Amino acid sequence: MTGSFTSFAATADGNSTRIVEPVMSSLLIRDVLLRGQRTNIFCENGRISAIDGEEHPADSMLDGRGMIAHPPLINAHTHASMTLFRGNGDDLPLMEWLTKRVWPYERGISPDEVYWGARLAILEMIRAGTVFFNDMYWDFHAVAKAVEETGVRAMIAAVLLAPEGTGDFSKQVAKNEQLYEEAKRYSDRVQFAVAPHAIYTVSEEALRWSGEFSKENNLVLHTHLSETEHEVKECYEQHGCSPVEYLERLGMMSDRLVAAHTVWLSEKDIAILGEHKATCVHNPVSNMKLAVNGVYPYRKLQAAGAVTAIATDGAGSNNNLDMFEEMKIAALLQKFKGNDPTAITAKETLDMAVKNPAKRFGLDGNPLQVGGLADLILINPDMPELNPMHDLASHLVYAANGSVVDSVVCDGRVLMEHRNIEGEDEVLAKAREASASLFARVDETNQD
Repeated sequence: MTGSFTSFAATADGNSTRIVEPVMSSLLIRDVLLRGQRTNIFCENGRISAIDGEEHPADSMLDGRGMIAHPPLINAHTHASMTLFRGNGDDLPLMEWLTKRVWPYERGISPDEVYWGARLAILEMIRAGTVFFNDMYWDFHAVAKAVEETGVRAMIAAVLLAPEGTGDFSKQVAKNEQLYEEAKRYSDRVQFAVAPHAIYTVSEEALRWSGEFSKENNLVLHTHLSETEHEVKECYEQHGCSPVEYLERLGMMSDRLVAAHTVWLSEKDIAILGEHKATCVHNPVSNMKLAVNGVYPYRKLQAAGAVTAIATDGAGSNNNLDMFEEMKIAALLQKFKGNDPTAITAKETLDMAVKNPAKRFGLDGNPLQVGGLADLILINPDMPELNPMHDLASHLVYAANGSVVDSVVCDGRVLMEHRNIEGEDEVLAKAREASASLFARVDETNQD
């Protein structure tokens, strides 16, 4: 292992405080295929120090014989701890699902339950080659603890909910300002973002504050945007403009904006998003499952200058976190909607999950280079679905699923070695317990 190791100790008030202990070590990944050439990858202190045929002395070694070294995948929008809701309330309309099967239970969720839900999500993502996720959920510290302990990377935000007239605005501001300062105690694998949930759950005052705070501190502004036709119609009724125009009016539109869904967009909306180089995140499985009756306009957003990305959304509305599956469905949906098999290529789809959003999330835009982050996955080319090997990008997008990932490295630390992840059984057991406890407790309270 390299990079940093994080442990937690209890404070007098019962909360946990983070202790980061640097681990100065090295890793040699031997005999891998990188860009068609057999080589070794030598990692020191979370960075790639050498890519060559040398047998560099190292503290640990990962046998990559016959494997293909590839950049890991980026999950640009999710709610990690919603793994606890997987399979609960399926086959319902979006708002009914939220109001009856999600929000009532989330109001009673504990930090420990958020933590184990995040641990389960991270386990699932590692197994499918994802080592970075952009998260919006309750209890920042519970998710951050899970990220630190598992060795992955994440941009984390405590969702900001402050509906008009509820009086929650000042509490939300104080909470986010406090979390912003507390987040600085974590390793650089944890980043802080501001996340107003959506225009229909956050007051104008709170939205303005979110934009200003994001600008003042150069933070990502993460929100749901133009997901449904109803959202757009309601925005016109209340504000006389589209959700995209509304955010621009409030000073929230910039290259720091990460907007999830962006399905119901006018030509003017697309031009605004492109002009500001906003990151627009495609969530095809969630959008189809919840029947938003629209399709992310990939080609138009790309042509306008927006950053295009792909994500799973939460497991409550997907229902898995496999980015390989998400890429395939994203590509096929674009082709189907446009009645054009050339609407998006495999390479373009793969870039949406690897390169396009990397800079916005503080990752390497040109990964697997000397001096870059020691983040990579090893793909097993002997899996049946990857043969015969005509084109790697095509196979990863159209043929693969997460099972083709043999090993995972993040920050120079081996997180999965030949499909084995330390502590997997405990995570599964604890997550099952957390979900059962949450639903039983809230259901009993509601009956009372």
